[in-house]
Amino acid sequence: MVLSTVILGTLVAGWLTVTTSQLQDPLLEKLVGKWHIHRAFSNRTAENVATVEWVVDHRYLRIIMRDPNKPPKYEAHVYITFEKEAKRYAIHWMDVFAGSLPETMGYGHQAGDSIVFEWKDGEGTLRNTFTWLSSSKSWTSKIEQTNKEGEWTTFCTDTYTRK
Repeated sequence: MVLSTVILGTLVAGWLTVTTSQLQDPLLEKLVGKWHIHRAFSNRTAENVATVEWVVDHRYLRIIMRDPNKPPKYEAHVYITFEKEAKRYAIHWMDVFAGSLPETMGYGHQAGDSIVFEWKDGEGTLRNTFTWLSSSKSWTSKIEQTNKEGEWTTFCTDTYTRK
């Protein structure tokens, strides 16, 4: 009986240690939920939906984004976390263009109500800025990239509104 109490106490103490490292981020918390996404590209628009939730014991924020077609023409799974030691956000973006992008892992920092992520490769830099708009309780996600001259151009701007 004493041994089983010790084992149970050790398991509970280990569980408490694991759960205390959950990511608590008030800005990311505002992204949790179901969203309609209007995507504005330079030459077209598209509509997507997204479900955003905490996963892996509240350590990663997962965005599952897809267009409503059956089957979807576009789908992405995005994981966001915060690296405490490096004091930065990390984002892993996986979508239907797998293998066509040189990097899927980006890093970011918070700037007010925005989180700015960047990916760098031999061809330049890609930047994705997620911004919380408190007045409308919505988000924008602006994706920009550098061209051959090093100038920033907008790839698309996504506007997230709650479903």
